[in-house]
Amino acid sequence: MPRQALGALREDRLPSRLVVLYLGLVHVLAGMALFLPLRPGYVAAALGVYLSVGLGTTVGLHRLLSHRSFACPRWLEYVLVSLAMTTGQGSPLLWVANHRIHHGHSDGPGDIHSPRHGFWYSHVGWIYDSGSTDPLAYQRYCRDLADDRYYHWLVPYRMVPQLVAVLLVALIAGWGAVPFVFFLPVVCWMHSTYAVNSVCHWPSLGTRRFATRDDSRNVWWVGLLALGEGWHNNHHASPRAARHGLGWHELDLSYWFIRLLACLGLSWQLVEPARATRRTRSSA
Repeated sequence: MPRQALGALREDRLPSRLVVLYLGLVHVLAGMALFLPLRPGYVAAALGVYLSVGLGTTVGLHRLLSHRSFACPRWLEYVLVSLAMTTGQGSPLLWVANHRIHHGHSDGPGDIHSPRHGFWYSHVGWIYDSGSTDPLAYQRYCRDLADDRYYHWLVPYRMVPQLVAVLLVALIAGWGAVPFVFFLPVVCWMHSTYAVNSVCHWPSLGTRRFATRDDSRNVWWVGLLALGEGWHNNHHASPRAARHGLGWHELDLSYWFIRLLACLGLSWQLVEPARATRRTRSSA
C-alpha cells in the first residue's frame, strides 16, 4: 500500500473535541429546520434524502461491503457507499473493520459499542472516544478492501460527499432548504443507525427469535426507522444473509431494494438465511 495512504489512515482518528464540534454543528443545523419556513416539496425531498443515505448505509456499507451478502457492479458499489458517506463519518475501511470486529466479539470485551459499556456509550459515546477504535484495523479485517484507491481517498476527503450533497440541495432548492431537506434527515438517520448498536443490544428491549451468543434483539420500531436493520437478532443468527426481516410482519426495505436491483440485473449472488438457522428459535 502507498506510504501516503498509510499516513492518511494513521491520521483518521480525529481528536474528540473535533468530533464533538462536528456532531454538535450538524445537530444545530438540523434543529434550525424547526424554525425556518416549510416550503412545498420539503417533506418529500427530506424523505428522499433519508432513504438515499439510509440505503447507502444499510445496502452499501453493511450488507455489501461488510458481509458480502450480494454482488453488484463496482460503479453501483461506489454510488451506494458515497451516499452513505454524506453523513460525514469515517472512511468505509474503518466502518467495515469496526463492524466485522463487532460481529467477531459481539457483546464481549472486544466489542467497542456494546451496551455492556453503558447504553449511551454504545449509542454515541464510543464515537467521541478517540481510543475506541484502531485506524489500522482494516489491514486485518478488510483485506478484501485494503487496496481500493477510492476508499483510501475517502479517508482524508471524507467530507467531500457531504459538501457535494449540501451544494446540490442549495443549488436546487436554495440555502434555506438545507437544514430541513438535508441536515434534519441526516441527523435522524444517524440516530436510527446508532439505535441498532444500543437499543437492539439492550437486554430488556425487543424479542429474540434465535438463541445467539450475544444480546442482539429484534426491535420493530428500529426495524422501521433503520430500513430493516432493527431485525438485529435475525441478522446475528445469519450475518451474511441479505435478508434480515424473516416474518411477514418484519418489514425490510433494504432487502426489497436489493431484490429490486436483482430484477434490474444490478445485483446477484444474494445470500439467503440458512435453513437451519431459520428453524432455530429461542425461548428468551
